[in-house]
Order: sequence, then structure tokens, then C-alpha cells
Amino acid sequence: MKNIKTNHTRGLILVAVILSMLACTEKLDIQPKQSIDAETALTSPQNIQATLVGAYLEARHTGIFGSSFNEYSELYAATNDMQFIGTYQQPREFYRKQATVTNTYVSTTWIRAYRLINKTNLLLQQDVLGLLSDSEKQRVEGEARFLRGWVVFEMTRLFGLPYEPGQANNQPGIPIILIPTNDVQDATKLPRNSVAECYQQAIADLSSAKDLLPASNGVYASSFAASAVLARLYLQMGNYTAAATEANRVIEQGGFSLTATPLEAFNNSGMSPEDIFALQNNVASNTPWLTVMYASLNGMGRGDYDIQQVFIDRFHPDDLRGMVQTDTDPGTTIAEVHHMYYIGVGTILNFGGINTSKWGDYYANIPLIRLAEMYLIRAEANFESGTGQVGPNTPTQDINTIRQRAQAPVHAEPVTRQQIREERYLELCWEGHRLHDLKRWKLNIGDYPYNAGNLILPIPFREMEVNDLMEQNSWYTGS
Repeated sequence: MKNIKTNHTRGLILVAVILSMLACTEKLDIQPKQSIDAETALTSPQNIQATLVGAYLEARHTGIFGSSFNEYSELYAATNDMQFIGTYQQPREFYRKQATVTNTYVSTTWIRAYRLINKTNLLLQQDVLGLLSDSEKQRVEGEARFLRGWVVFEMTRLFGLPYEPGQANNQPGIPIILIPTNDVQDATKLPRNSVAECYQQAIADLSSAKDLLPASNGVYASSFAASAVLARLYLQMGNYTAAATEANRVIEQGGFSLTATPLEAFNNSGMSPEDIFALQNNVASNTPWLTVMYASLNGMGRGDYDIQQVFIDRFHPDDLRGMVQTDTDPGTTIAEVHHMYYIGVGTILNFGGINTSKWGDYYANIPLIRLAEMYLIRAEANFESGTGQVGPNTPTQDINTIRQRAQAPVHAEPVTRQQIREERYLELCWEGHRLHDLKRWKLNIGDYPYNAGNLILPIPFREMEVNDLMEQNSWYTGS
């Protein structure tokens, strides 16, 4: 692997430290409830574990995995299949492909992502890990590397131009920071690493996590969760053999199974058999923003994201994933919804529109990686690789596995590239994949080419103001 120039300085990005207490956003400001200060965190195995729990709670924040990573992808990718009908200016900018450098969602994402990275860096200090038994050291290190590698990957593909297979990928990504900051005096100005370097760092962290983590780890990251993110990452890179290999490992060895129906994979208070990794929500501690934006039910949601009939028409009439429940009324809750879509009944925005049932409960878990995605990755990667089949199934068999669960007609002939891509959309819609898929396939998004500068996020204005080493994405400078 090529050596990576990493910023081994004691510092989180300066503005992320300063603004973590100042960020203002229209989203619900739900702070981690179990975080502790760095000095206390370094003193005992119990406090190290509490800091690790705090890192997971940071990951659940609306600004990153809890909502925004999903919303950016679906809003930027939206053309005719979904309309944003809300009143919030920030998501409207993404929907219009006209984000501004002062967008508070973007600044919150930047701050929260680097807070998460800083927490993982604290945990990965050798003097901290040295306080643990060998088995606990492996697990804590593995979980911290899993979270750091994953957030670096997601941030890179949101703030950097697309990874181009076979190219140098010298375009700016995000700053790679591997040393923790304990207070603002430690902060140092840092430049952005290249997209190639960011992908290499994410691979290094996730590969280590895969080797360090146990096969089963309760609600926390497991070795198979690391493989699943690696499969997603390798697919984005066009490394099809590696993507198929990691997805195949999860499918064949992970012990996961598809739920009986597509809808049963969502709105669960516990882990479903399909969940490879899910964020944990409950009544006392939750991140509800996906439901706020996507749902339109009695007491749940604003209904800002209005699914269009033209999208529903893409499904076969027998496909459970495209059925719309029409017998809803103002009292309907998610417990009374039995189809993947329903006519909205909320009183805020989308009464009478079409809403997805995937996000229908503020207090349900948020599945971020499902087994269905692994079948789709293996199918696409095997189809595209041209180097032989990984795993027991042909691409057609993997696609038919997903369609059979949905009660959709199976393919009698070998699947085409377009059928594989369409199946991925129908299965994973509104889960935060669409923008990255369209970029990976080099398809236009509306009137814009896949690598248009306005389809990535700007570096936040305040970050640019305090850091003269930071390079802005060129679309936002007019160059």
C-alpha cells in the first residue's frame, strides 16, 4: 500500500473544536448523553468503555450517520422520483444542488465528524489501550478503527470529487487526523489530504477492525460490519473482486438472514436478523430526524420528502416494496402501516402525499447496513469484475434472492447491468445510497454530470476563515 501523508499533529481542525459548542441548526440538537471528559477517560477500563459508548452516540448524531449522510445523498440525487416540499432552507439547497458555504447542516456535519474522529483517536492512544486486557484491547481498538475508517470514507465521498478507478485521485478529500486533541490550545491548522489518501486510510482502519473485532459483538461493530463497509468502499472504488469477496464473507459466514418481508427490516426496537449494523434508538435516547423528515403520521414526522407516483410505477404490481397503503387516516401510526408506502396523514406538510414507511418511528433503531445490500454488492461486483465468480451464487441468483423476498417476479434469463442497478435502487431507496451509486456509474444527475462541482459539499465558511491551509472546493470559489 502506498504511504499516506497524514497530519500527525496534535490537533483537531481548529474550527471544529471551537464551534462544537456554537453550532446552530434547525435540526434537533441531541447531544451524546454518556460522554465523559478526556482526562477521566484515560484512567480505567470502565471509563475507556464509557468513552467508546460516547463515540457510538456521537456517530448517531443527526449531523452524520443519524440523518445527514442519508439526506445529502437522497436530496442531491433527487430529480423526478422524490420532491422536497419542506420549509427548511438547508435541505432545500441540497435538493436544488445549490449549497452555500454558510449552510449550517454542512458545518454541523464537519464538526460532528471530527468530534467522532477525535474520540476514536483518544481511544487509540497506546497508553489508553495499555490499560485493557488483551481481549478488551483488541475489541476497543477494533471498534474505534471501525468508526474512524467509516466516517473518513463517508466524509471523503461527500466533500471530495468522485474516486476515479485507475486514476491518481489527487483531488482534495478531507484532512486525515490520527492524533487526538484534548483542548483548543492543541489545535493546529491542517490541509486536506487527497481522495486517494483518504480511501487508503479508511481501508487501513476498516481492515484492521475486521481482523481485531469478534464475529459477534452485540449491538456494537463486529468483524462482519467492518467487512460490510469494506464491501461498500471497494464497490465505490471499482475494485469489484475485493467488494465481492467482503460481501460474500458477510453473506456466507455472518449468520444474518433476510427478514420475511422488506418492511420488517425497519422500525424495529431491537436488532433484526438482517441488521449487520444499526444505530440504537429508544424512548429515552434517540436520534429521530430521519422520521421527522420522511414520515407523515399521527404524531410522527413533517413529511418533507414526498415520494412521487413516477417512482412507485417502477415497481412490478406484485412487488411488496412498491405497494402503497391508501386506507390511512389522521390517527394512523406506523403500527397500522403494512405497506412500504402510505398516503401521508400528518398535519404539517404532506397530508395526502406519498411517504416511505422505512422511517416511521422516532424511537426505532436506524439500520445502516443490511444483508440485502450485501447480496446486491456481490451481484454487481461479480457481474462487473470479469475475473470469475466469488461465492456460490451467480448475479442472477443474488438478484432473485432479493426479488423473491419482495414477491416480485424473478428473472428467468441472466440479469443485465441495468437490471442489477435498478434492483439496487428499488431495494435501497431512501437509505442514503443513491447519490454515490449514480456517481459510481458515472450517470448524470438531472442536468449535471456525475462529477459536477456542485454535487459535493463546500468546506464550511468558518473553517476556511480560520485555516489558510484549507482549500475550498473549486465550484464554491467560482474558479
